[in-house]
Formats: sequence, structure tokens, C-alpha cells
Amino acid sequence: MAARSRSDASGSDDGIRLTVAAVAARLGVAAPTLRTWDRRYGLGPSGHTAGSHRRYNASDISRLETMRRLTLEGVAPADAAKLATRSALSSVDLSADAEHRDGHSYAGTQEVAGLASSDLDDGPTLEIVDPLSLAAAAVESDEGRVRRLVRRSALGTSLLGAWRTLVLPALELLAGRDNADRPGHDPEIVLRGAMLAAVREFGSTASGTAGEVVILTDAASVVESHVLAGELSHRGLPTRVVRPRTRSTDEALAVVRRRGMRMVVILGEPDGAAEVAASVSATGGHVFVISHARIAADIPDVHRARTLAGAVHEIEALLSEAPHTGNPAGDG
Repeated sequence: MAARSRSDASGSDDGIRLTVAAVAARLGVAAPTLRTWDRRYGLGPSGHTAGSHRRYNASDISRLETMRRLTLEGVAPADAAKLATRSALSSVDLSADAEHRDGHSYAGTQEVAGLASSDLDDGPTLEIVDPLSLAAAAVESDEGRVRRLVRRSALGTSLLGAWRTLVLPALELLAGRDNADRPGHDPEIVLRGAMLAAVREFGSTASGTAGEVVILTDAASVVESHVLAGELSHRGLPTRVVRPRTRSTDEALAVVRRRGMRMVVILGEPDGAAEVAASVSATGGHVFVISHARIAADIPDVHRARTLAGAVHEIEALLSEAPHTGNPAGDG
């Protein structure tokens, strides 16, 4: 007797039945990975057909696609599984559960941040969007194609998705080259410029002058800090990036006070980070550290994350717990 399936229990039957091998090929993961996700997180097939063959239906595949996307964006597997099973996210809208719930996803529309459909369709319809193609376009200094690929990736996933699954891997490919560049050709600058252009287009929807978040970053994390700022701004949290130039602690704090920021995010290892964190925390502001270094380790109530994807969800949750009541980092 065939096992009773979850879809049987709900009375739904979409008619789609794929094997483990077929789903693995579709997602680009190994079949043992799917079995692990089933065993650990319950992301298995809804039932079995005669002979106990495992078959995944459309809802199962949608959950797995969400799981795959979130893990690629750096969300821990256990957390990604919770998000994948909490709601029936479509395979088109895969940026994150919060984006789907609050209407902040880039997917499903071609009128995002003033980006017209014709702007997105200015290249080949079936153009491959992957790190290797992006890196090759950057080496050729084909700025139009590079920007087009990054824009399409951001629209299909999110700014974080485009950065983590497309631009960052392409930068890593370029870092492994041993070729000398021609005068005026720097593929890494081309890539970083395209990512910043996408941030300007997709990450400028937050309105108003009241600040929410300021990011202090080091020189190595500048583009990453703008990606995070764009993602938070798109979610309705106005964010600013403090340029990683030589600043005293007082100068950095002046930026926070002037804009009335509710949270300071420390990304990487910027100079004076511990002092800024201590001052902001002492005046009631939130401090969030995204770093592998033990910055502000002795300061209580400092929030931490190791990835941008994990940080975005936590920052959004923290700032939604209480309304803006003034200038927590000010002089009082």
C-alpha cells in the first residue's frame, strides 16, 4: 500500500511528479543533499507512488527552490528550511520570506525603481546569467552587458542574491587570473560599478529624511556595504554608508547623531569600530556587527551575524519591534 502523502491529506493534486534525480538536476544539487534536507528538515516528497518510488509535486519543488535560493544567499540551512516551509513561496519569488510577506521582492514585476521593461530587454532573451559569463564580459570591458546581467539577476532574486550568487563569484574568478590588463581596462572595477548601479536602481525606494541605519565599513567591504544599504532601503529602512576614510571616533559619531540613526552596523573591521559601538550602545542605540573578527566583544547587547543575508532579516526584525522615538545616539 502506498504511503499517505501530505498532498493527499490536503486534498490537492497538481499532477506533477518528479524523481529525486530529476529534481536534483533541476536545482543543481546532489541527490544525497535532497535526501538530507528531507531527513533533517522535512523537505521531502509529498508521497510515494506504487513501488515506493519517491515523487515530488509542484509544491514540494517550490519549497526546495526556496531552500536552494536562500542557502545560496548565505542563510543557514536550518533557517532557510523554516522559511521555505512557513509559506508557499512561488519559484518566481525567491528573494526571502520577508520580501514576499511585505511586498519588497524584486520578482514578479518589471517596473522596479523606475526600470522599464524595455531596459531589461535590451539584450538577448536567452542570455546566460552566470558568474563565468559575467566575468568574461567584464574582461572585455563590455559594460552594457555586465550591467544588463547584474540587473537581470537582481530582478530575478534581490540585490543580495545578485551580489552573492553572481557578482561575488565572478570577482573571485577574476582574482584568479594571472593576465595583465590593457590600459583603461579593469574588470573588477567594471563589475563593482555594475553592482553599484543596480543598488542605485533597486535600493532607493525608501523615502523621507529620518534615518534608520548607518553602516561603518572598511575599505575592503565598500561595495558589500552599499549592497546591504540598498537591500535595507528597499525594505523601507533608510540607510547610509559612511565612507571608509580616516575618521576620528567623534567624526563617525557625528554622522550618526546628525542623521538620527537608530542602528549602527559595523561591516568588516573599520577603524574605531569598538569605540563607536560602545558610545552608541551606551546611549540606547542598536549596534550590529557583521564580521568574523571579535569587534566590540565586551559590549553587552551587541547583535551579530556572519553573513549579509542573515543580518538583513535580523536588522529588519529588530527595528520593527519599536517605533522611532527620536535620536538614540544623540547627546540627549
